Amino acid sequence: MNNLSALGRDRSSIFFLPFQFMLLAFSSSLLNGQVERFEILERELISEDDINYNYESISGRIYLSLDPELFLNQRITDVSYAPRNAAGLVDYSVDFRLLVPSAEISNGGLIYHVNNRGGSRVPPQVSLSHPLTKRGFSYLVTGWINELSSESSERLRLHAPIISDGDETIKGKVRYEIYVYTKSNDREIGTANHLAYRPTEDGLIEAVLTKRAYQKDNREEIDRDDFTLTVIDEESSSQPRVTLNLKGGFEPGVIYELIYEAQDPVLAGVGMAAIRDIVSLMRYDGGNPLLGELNMPEIDHTIAWGNSQSGRLLRHFVYDGFNIDLSKRRVFDGVIPVITGAGYGMFNNRFAMPTRTNGHHTNYLYPNDLFPFTYGDSVDPFTGSKDGLLSGAREEGVAPKVMHIQTSNEYWLRAGSLPHTNPLGTEDAAIPDEVRFYTIGGSAHTSRDGKPRAPTIGRLSSNPNMWAPIAESLVVAMSEWISDGIEPPASRYPLIANNSLVRSHVDGKINQKAWNPIEGIDHPSGLYRPEFADYGAQWNTHRIIESHPPRAIGFYNSLVPAVDINNNDLSASTILPPTAAVPIATFLSWNLRAENIGAPKALARLVGGYLPLPSTEAMAAQTRDPRGSISDMYQSFEDYFSQYELATDDLINQRFLLPEFKRPYMDLAGYNARVFDN
Repeated sequence: MNNLSALGRDRSSIFFLPFQFMLLAFSSSLLNGQVERFEILERELISEDDINYNYESISGRIYLSLDPELFLNQRITDVSYAPRNAAGLVDYSVDFRLLVPSAEISNGGLIYHVNNRGGSRVPPQVSLSHPLTKRGFSYLVTGWINELSSESSERLRLHAPIISDGDETIKGKVRYEIYVYTKSNDREIGTANHLAYRPTEDGLIEAVLTKRAYQKDNREEIDRDDFTLTVIDEESSSQPRVTLNLKGGFEPGVIYELIYEAQDPVLAGVGMAAIRDIVSLMRYDGGNPLLGELNMPEIDHTIAWGNSQSGRLLRHFVYDGFNIDLSKRRVFDGVIPVITGAGYGMFNNRFAMPTRTNGHHTNYLYPNDLFPFTYGDSVDPFTGSKDGLLSGAREEGVAPKVMHIQTSNEYWLRAGSLPHTNPLGTEDAAIPDEVRFYTIGGSAHTSRDGKPRAPTIGRLSSNPNMWAPIAESLVVAMSEWISDGIEPPASRYPLIANNSLVRSHVDGKINQKAWNPIEGIDHPSGLYRPEFADYGAQWNTHRIIESHPPRAIGFYNSLVPAVDINNNDLSASTILPPTAAVPIATFLSWNLRAENIGAPKALARLVGGYLPLPSTEAMAAQTRDPRGSISDMYQSFEDYFSQYELATDDLINQRFLLPEFKRPYMDLAGYNARVFDN
């Protein structure tokens, strides 16, 4: 079935220095492998004339090996099928980027920033005056996804080997969902700039393509003569591009599902092994000659930080048992998964597809959002098994401190309540002492600049709230928690017990605790709920999916934050950015899909909405808008500005916001003066 109990564990001016190809030819002395050598391809100094510190950015490739016979390495799915070198080790490599602070500010902390689909931009790359930059962390980013195209030169990739059963090619069925926002004849099945798995000869002939309007609709099979698959080898990659061409073209919003027999799965789980071994080397073996050319400071604490897909990787990394190194030491002292919802990912299974993310309209039933959802123990209502994300790490004495940070959007789109309730959504879960939960209210999946913009994939304007400064401020709180023993702010998230976490619908109708209906504004008919599914007999034992499509058996129940009379999230149960704490609009956690992209009954992917409040009581009455008016809430712009500044200072006083982030938020208050000029 679809639990995770088998997940591999037992139970600015920039001065460019000359481009160089420097090879650190030191070999690892460890007989069981790990890091073998660093190949430095580029160094650059990041500096500014008026700032007395700098960062050096070093990038290139790290070559590693691992012993497939070691117990801790057997947490990598299919490692026994990986090719071995003459020493009996498995070779692989990852791209990397390291940013090292100058001695003036170095604080001994290493932040491993999990890239998202190969892309990463850490604070020193944003600006040397960024509040996190000046605190002097070292930053490491490595490739961990093999299915990225080599044409994306700025993307950091994993270079994983193909697995085989001796001389026999490994084959198996794979399933890809394909959807478009505009009419198109061709589509890369792995999504743009992503690779896929090579079809076998029989797979090309017998491939099945279906379509349906919504997830619960019956599948309509498309004649085999009406579509073609084109396979193009990708230079320097173990996976090809696969393009699907459909006669007559793809219709926006329609869900197309392609199933075929594939071959040559890759050893995807080594991406997590690389993180483990590289971070451990930097943390515990700073004097190793392998690190000699990196000019790193001594590292005394480590933090892993990742948003969205990257945060799901961190949950998976810890649950799968990779937070223990080969010397049985803790790898990360703290992990900060941000905007992950309830998810893990297809990161460590046969025919892995790391980019797949389950959602309300697309990508249902991929093995991403699986039990256990909670950090402490809970019971799966479908199997009766008891487990928690941190259970294995606790047993091995390597449990990290955790800050689970998410926006209210995750509750509607990514089952964000399940990490802090029981799987049926009937009781709040016990939160372990080493875990903090922070829900950022009135915000969408992606942090924006705070300024409203025209609708894109949603019917309403997209939610523009800027919440990233809050999450970034909490990174500092995590560092202080680890290194200085300073307790971070208490958890703040909605609870069933006090009615701040509620069902989205009651008896098939919208729950007015979750949304007060507004005339002319359609509301969702449902929310994303993970399903318990049958992936076949070998899923729990070997991480092999045999059922395509999987058979859904039942639902885990997601809940959503309660809202006030203006449909904004509550300050008592969520951390509100100043724009949401002192609102001039409703900041929706959801948005329905726009008519032009199809499937208008479904929720738009990972976006929220923005609905200005009526300016006066007369306008509210005229439009039958039940929300409060701006003129009733604020006597003047000066009154609004004063309340807004108090809300910003309150965030600072509660340590949810670094003082240096006040200015960007106050600039937004000034921008909002336009609302009061009308």
